[in-house]
Amino acid sequence: MKTFIVSIVVVLFFQDLLLAQFIEKESKKQIKINKFSLSSFSYACNIDSLTIVAFLEIPYSLLQFVKKGNGYIAYYQATLSAKNTDGFQIENSVWRDSIIVNEYFDTKSRILNRKHFSSFKVQKLKKYEVVGELQDLDTRKKGIKKKTLPFSFKENQLGLLSPIFLLDLKGKWGFKDGKIPTHGLIVKEIGRGVELNVSGFVDKSPFEIEVLLTNDIVSDSLIIKKKYQNKRGYFNEYFFIPANVINSLKNDFSIILTQNLKNKQKNISFSKFKSGISSYISNIDLAIKQMKYIIDDEKYERSNKKFKKDKENLFYSLWKDMDPTPDTDYNELMDEYYKRVLYANENFDGWKDGWETDRGMVYILFGPPDQVERTNPSMANSTLYQIWTYNKINKQFIFKDQNGFGDFRLNSPLNGIGIR
Repeated sequence: MKTFIVSIVVVLFFQDLLLAQFIEKESKKQIKINKFSLSSFSYACNIDSLTIVAFLEIPYSLLQFVKKGNGYIAYYQATLSAKNTDGFQIENSVWRDSIIVNEYFDTKSRILNRKHFSSFKVQKLKKYEVVGELQDLDTRKKGIKKKTLPFSFKENQLGLLSPIFLLDLKGKWGFKDGKIPTHGLIVKEIGRGVELNVSGFVDKSPFEIEVLLTNDIVSDSLIIKKKYQNKRGYFNEYFFIPANVINSLKNDFSIILTQNLKNKQKNISFSKFKSGISSYISNIDLAIKQMKYIIDDEKYERSNKKFKKDKENLFYSLWKDMDPTPDTDYNELMDEYYKRVLYANENFDGWKDGWETDRGMVYILFGPPDQVERTNPSMANSTLYQIWTYNKINKQFIFKDQNGFGDFRLNSPLNGIGIR
């Protein structure tokens, strides 16, 4: 069998081409300059219109810095615009600016970033497209991202927009002064708490807003219930949620708007960064499931019985014995493991999530291979193969795509590796 496979291998990528192989798919989808963040948030501002607040967030690592004096400088141009379905441009904002840092390390930072935002007033019955562009003025490379916002709030009908979390940050960011919107993904600092902006459209009769919370401690717990009546036809309310209420890694909120026995509901989540948990994790339940390649049934069941419904402590317990630096909050092994899970999800998805595929499993356990061999189908044989070689552990894995749809299966089982 091995002789046959080797005989049909037509392309052999050596180690100097390995990286290019593995990131080829990702590179086609998204070049480096295109990895800026484009976000949008909306709230009702009139009976027939709403405001879109769009943000560009530009990590320093995306730009080309050049040496200047005792520091480094990068030049860029950023653009935010909004268009309606007819292609008519509502507004266009352009920033031509530079970033100066003193340390070379900061030029490679994915955390340090520059933010720009613009607000657009639009009608509540149309579809809009928000476009963000970023150009590095040194390399001339350009990235573009688009978001479609299909608004369909009809006249005299109950309407609820997606609620928005707001964090403290000095400056004006399109909402209250000193408040910046966030989607609530792995937030590190929340201070005393967060504000929740709830907005929508109503008629002149009384209405009610309820906010329910579900996390590892409570389930559908009613934390806010307010009654209102206004004659404006729209509302834009703010609620403060103390930090001690958002005390789990993942907090799911249900916001319910009720008027005249009718209701609208929106669900959003707020993920809180916790010391000792990898920043690649946003869902503890899923993170525990993704450990199935490195823990056996007995250990899992023993730990599960001990902590029962306390998922976070169960997670901590399972990783405690595998922490190479137990005296610190940072678990290097955990971070690397879930970094590989993320890579697998982005590159090996098919009928299952990438981490559950055979290639995903091998990548998570052993990392990137030292060598990859691929085959091209011929008239006589349409089967595709990938052969991954790991020199340090002296292992080779053969994956076969029998049906041609990219669902590569391991040709032989992994001895000694249990899959729960």
